[in-house]
Amino acid sequence: MKNVIFTCIAFSIIFINGRFSEHSDITPGVSASSGEAEPGDVIISEIMADPSPAVYLPEREYIEITSLSDFILSLEGWYLLAGNSKYYFPSVQIAPDEYIILCHVSDTQRFSGFGRTAGFRSFPALNDDGKLLVIFDKTGRMIHGVDYSPNWYGDELKSGGGWSLEMIDISSPFNYNGNWKASVSPTGGTPGRINSVMASNPDNEFEGIINVFPSDSVSVKVTFSEPVRILESLSGNIKADDFSVTSLSAADPLRREFILELNGYLGKNTVYSLSLPPGVTDYAGNMPLKRTFDFGRCDKPLPGEITFNELLFNPLPGDADYIEIVNVSGKIVDASGISVSSKDPATGKVSAPVAVSDVHRCILPGGYYAFTSDRSAIISRYFSSRPDRIFTVGRMPSMPDDEGILLLFNLSLECLDEVYYNESQHNAFIKGKEGIAIEKINPNALSSFTGNWHSASEASGWGTPGKENSILSDAKTSGKPVSLSSTRISPDNDGFEDILVIRFNPEGEGNVTNVTIYDETGLPVKKVAVNFFLGSGGELFWDGTADDGSLMPQGLYVVFVTLLNDRGRSQSWKMGCALLRK
Repeated sequence: MKNVIFTCIAFSIIFINGRFSEHSDITPGVSASSGEAEPGDVIISEIMADPSPAVYLPEREYIEITSLSDFILSLEGWYLLAGNSKYYFPSVQIAPDEYIILCHVSDTQRFSGFGRTAGFRSFPALNDDGKLLVIFDKTGRMIHGVDYSPNWYGDELKSGGGWSLEMIDISSPFNYNGNWKASVSPTGGTPGRINSVMASNPDNEFEGIINVFPSDSVSVKVTFSEPVRILESLSGNIKADDFSVTSLSAADPLRREFILELNGYLGKNTVYSLSLPPGVTDYAGNMPLKRTFDFGRCDKPLPGEITFNELLFNPLPGDADYIEIVNVSGKIVDASGISVSSKDPATGKVSAPVAVSDVHRCILPGGYYAFTSDRSAIISRYFSSRPDRIFTVGRMPSMPDDEGILLLFNLSLECLDEVYYNESQHNAFIKGKEGIAIEKINPNALSSFTGNWHSASEASGWGTPGKENSILSDAKTSGKPVSLSSTRISPDNDGFEDILVIRFNPEGEGNVTNVTIYDETGLPVKKVAVNFFLGSGGELFWDGTADDGSLMPQGLYVVFVTLLNDRGRSQSWKMGCALLRK
């Protein structure tokens, strides 16, 4: 046929990961994107940080990226931040749902059989012990990133090498906790294809603020549990009591930390409360559960101001030890300035101090602070715990199961507190002692006084890390020189009246006491205190046991107390108490 005009339209049909992507008039090297990439459009979905010993993959490091965008995106000018170094992408495009294997240019042939590759002339070393990896577009906007850790494997054998880390639910790319695990592919990883661990793991919760610490008298650093999408535009509505924010800037590439400049000066040892306005969300759109946080400028702790309060030294198999300390002063104290050591009871040798925090954190007056090498296990095991007051440390001091000595130090290596623990400090009513913490009955009493320690109650789940102790003395001062917390004691470890508290409120400063428990026949069964120096007052405790540690039978008992003051005056009291058994 002559003089007939035909119109030809060229289509590029791409079949990627189970779906067709159709783009008309695609010219090689030209982007078909309808706009700039948004955060989460291109994500890091797999990391091979330790390829040795190889399973069935090339013995080379790689990073896999995936596109969640509906458009073809050009990665020209984009860069990967690894640690503090930038590595620019080659001039490539990525289509919707496409996977690209990032590796050194010399390794592209090795990975070409697994999927599409993009070779970097300089490729970052992926540390076995973790690294910050962040993708930025050509404008410097953060698109996605991870701060991976060997703990993410969830498998001690696979963390030894040859297995990749895979994201579980790529639709929740900024959900880090529990959204990564070791590959279950027989080859050791799935570069260039759908992850072997793929499953639904929606990001439905945003913990919010996890730390606020003053950088100086006019600025604070705010840390979030996840990257925050919008904060700069809301900075004018962020408050710290009567202070407002004059400027705000991101302090880390993943937008989890921000520096806030205030319009006034923060006073030392004054507690302030920072509050977020509505509109602050994570990248999944979740609002923060914790939108206020108390903080303040810190002061140096002195001996006796930060003390041991709870110890788990004989955990259940597979669990970890934990230590809880408490601030009994009126100061605000920086946790990073506190360290703990162990001391051999036989030789007196003291181990090298271990910092209780690798970041600055405020311990407020009366505040509890627990630390362990396995935070998730402790939170899972002890339902009465306060997760926001439990923190992970790289290593713990030596804590033998039978007995040990622990010491707390400040930055000047002044000893803040010392405690000797022994399994005999547990309630004699308890047979199996694994997994049961010992708690201070009175946080203000001396840690060195073994009678001030007791097993955590069964009702509390055998431990209360990060919160008020289950066997806390709540005896009120009666105004009398000597008084009892109750006229009965039921030492069954249910958390109610397990301990008899003997409260002293004498005159003067140099008081010494002797306390003995007598049974109904008048026989002495327990010497609670012998020439014990009280000073101006304090508390002693009876747990219903005899001198040999055995449990006393149900019945009536007499608490006989003598007081001798520094003027030579002696007084004595006899008080009745019923010991009850279920």
